[in-house]
Amino acid sequence: MPIEDAFPQGTPVWIDLQSADPPAAATYYRSLFDWEVSPPSADSGGFSLASGRGVPIAALGPLPSDDVPTTWTVYFSVDDLEAASTAATDAGGSVLLEPGEPVPGIRLAIVADPAGAVFGLWQRKEPGDPWLRDEPGAVDWLELVASDPASTFPFYESVLGVGISEMRVGSEPYGLFDVGPTSVAGAYRSDGADPAHWLVYFNVADLDAAIVRATELGGTLRTEPLSAPGVGRWAEIVDPQGAGFALLEPEPEPS
Repeated sequence: MPIEDAFPQGTPVWIDLQSADPPAAATYYRSLFDWEVSPPSADSGGFSLASGRGVPIAALGPLPSDDVPTTWTVYFSVDDLEAASTAATDAGGSVLLEPGEPVPGIRLAIVADPAGAVFGLWQRKEPGDPWLRDEPGAVDWLELVASDPASTFPFYESVLGVGISEMRVGSEPYGLFDVGPTSVAGAYRSDGADPAHWLVYFNVADLDAAIVRATELGGTLRTEPLSAPGVGRWAEIVDPQGAGFALLEPEPEPS
């Protein structure tokens, strides 16, 4: 069971979904990924905790206001929340939610990069607080999608302290966000049809079966399955409330 419980500066640390109808969202994702979903509580700001085999995967909660779309938000670990928020504005981004403690013990802020992609900053998640990753139903990969992601790389280097490396996926350039020797997220150049955003990839054992299930439950297939050597097969889905995410069937490890 791949479990992360240490989160140095710049690493993804959490995801949440804020929606207009949290109970319906919980039903959709519980049915799609076989999650365990706790009841919402006042102590958690009305959020429910989604888990796999008892290990946290994501939070599901209400929208902060009616003018905010249903969306998945990715959070990155930072050592100093105020300094990272200041760096975000200094580097050409904006702070959408000022640093604060919306839930006891959790200090975070919401920012947007210069291209408009929204993500969260999370200060010093405690070691030993586990997050399930890289197995069916859990987060497998996180990706910045923008028409010119390279233009935002200096922003992320400044705010998150990550290194940036580049590779190619097929004929396309692909950016990697590196923390030490480990690549923790990617950056893909889109056609510009959609606003810049962070995309969450969920691991599935069988992509074709997962697509069928996702659409039977009321979601929409946004992109037909794609594949890349060394990565696997994936497709993008839009859930019944309009939040986009991706399903990824990783390429099997060499035997």
